[in-house]
This record gives sequence, structure tokens and C-alpha cells, in this order.
Amino acid sequence: MRFNTLKNRLIISFVLAMPSYTFLYLIRGYDFADMTLYSHVEYSIAVFIILIALFEVHTLKSHRLEAWLPWQQKIPQRLWSEIALTALLTPAIVTPVMVLLYQTLWDMSVWFPGMIEYNLFALSFSLSIGAFVNADVIIKEWKKSLLENEILEKENAKARLSVLQAQISPHFLFNNFNVLNALIDEDPKLAQKYLDALSDIYRYVLNQKNEELVLLQDEIEFIKKYLFLLRIRFNEKLTCTISVNGHGDYRVPSATLQILVENAVKHNEISSRHPLEISIKVKDDEQLEVRNNLQPKKSSVKSTEVGLKNISDRYKYFTNKPVHIEKNEHEFVVQIPILKMNA
Repeated sequence: MRFNTLKNRLIISFVLAMPSYTFLYLIRGYDFADMTLYSHVEYSIAVFIILIALFEVHTLKSHRLEAWLPWQQKIPQRLWSEIALTALLTPAIVTPVMVLLYQTLWDMSVWFPGMIEYNLFALSFSLSIGAFVNADVIIKEWKKSLLENEILEKENAKARLSVLQAQISPHFLFNNFNVLNALIDEDPKLAQKYLDALSDIYRYVLNQKNEELVLLQDEIEFIKKYLFLLRIRFNEKLTCTISVNGHGDYRVPSATLQILVENAVKHNEISSRHPLEISIKVKDDEQLEVRNNLQPKKSSVKSTEVGLKNISDRYKYFTNKPVHIEKNEHEFVVQIPILKMNA
């Protein structure tokens, strides 16, 4: 249920307007003692109109300011803007209504010192109304933030599970055991190296399965072993150049590179005539770029882009920096942020 609704604003305005003439009588003494009950009602209606107008103006003002100066990001600027606009808008609403009340209904001359008092009195109410309206905005943003954090938590957990499932999938095991089985007879020494690399990959997966971010240098060592398996599997028809330019102490979500390399292998032809070339390098000290030549398999199933969505969802949990994906006639490029963590 919303805190600030039109119904609530009407109720609050009515409750505050009804005793308003009593407050005026207490402030002004007997100057208004000879006025009739009808005048009292007129005055209360005028106050009711003023309060409703203030509520609506504050609601509109707060929504506009929230777009320009959100409370979460710019608290001092937003606070002073609220106060300044309240001081300007309150007299602009109160003065015309009170002048109309004096000259039209009461047939009295406008009492300017009194008008200043009315505006000062209304300003105190206006500041309270502004606080009421902004409390609603703050509460909504707080609830929205909690919901977004909860969604990001779930998405991150789902993404981590998807990565782990991808790494230990039956298809991945099947391919590697087939290669290993063939190597045992053909080249036992290479088979031993292959088995060692495969063991290191699974050891890394198990060690990092609960880690959200890992060192880039550890991720590079992992992907080198992964590429070693792929090169043997594809008879050296796959090449990869890697350059991180001393950015090894930066961090990335675990297995991000594995997803991108696997994505390139899965959707591209790899043959003597069309070797696959992958490049992994740090760009502008802020992004890690993974680039491969584009040569789609003729029988390739249309990509669901689950892996790329997985990466994007995980990055939303850690940073506002986007994941850039670019595809042209010759290349497929993904640029992911590298994150500098405090020691």
C-alpha cells in the first residue's frame, strides 16, 4: 500500500483545514471575532484548497527532482533544492488564494503584514508536506533498491551455477575423455600432460566455485590450460594470443574467459582451411577484450546467447560498467570490465 496517495492527501488536507480558523483566531486574537460561521467555513475551504495545491505541487516537484537529483546519489544538492523550491512555490500558491478570499468573499482590503504571516505559517506546513511527499519517494526507492539487490543476488547465484554446470557438463567430459582415450595409445606422454591439465582445470573449478571474483592472472592461467586441451582436440587449428599488460591483480567473475572461448569454439568452424584465431588482451586499462575471427558453422544451431547473458548478469552485480558485444562480417568481439579491488 502506497504511503502517499491522492486519497491520503485529501484526508490529511481536510483534517488540517477544519481547525485552521481556530489557529488563526488564536494567532490574531479578536480581529476576526465578529466573523460569521459561514466565513469560518469559507476560510477552512480556502486552506483546504491551499493544502491540496501544495500537496500536488510538492508531488510533481519531487518526481521531477528525483530524475535530476536522486536522493541516493546527491543528498545535499537535493535537500537544498527542495528547500529553495518550497520557499518559492509556497507564496505563489498561498498569496493568490488569500487575496481572493479577502477581496471577493470577505469584501476586505488586503492586509499585507497579515499576508506575510499567512505565508510564513503556510511555509511551515509546506515544509512538512514536502517531507511527507519525499518520504514516500525515499521509501519507494528503498523498496526498489531492495528488490533489485534481491534479483541481482538470485541472478548471480543462477549465473554461477550455470558456469559450474557448463564446466562439468557431460558433453565437456565426453569430448575430453575421447581425446584422452585416443592419446593414450598414440602419445602416452602427451596423454599424461593432457590429463594433468584436465585435473588442474577441475581443481580450479572446485577451488573457485564459491568465489565471485578471481584474480585475472589466475583466470589467465586457467584459460591457458583450457586452451591446451582445445588445441590438442582440434590438432593445433586453434590459436590464441594473450596479453594482460601487468593487469594480473585486477579481478573478473570466475570462468568468464572460459565462457567466451567456449562460445567461439562452439559457433565457429575450426579446420585447416579455416583456423580459429582468438585474441585476449587488456584495452585502455579498463577492459579485457576477447576477439575471434567469425566463420560460423554451416550446421550450427542458432545461438541462444545464454553464455553472454550469463556474463552480463554477473557483471551487473559488481559494477555499473557495461559488457560490450560487437559483431561484424569478419569478427566477434566482447569487452568486459576488469575490476580493481581494494586490498
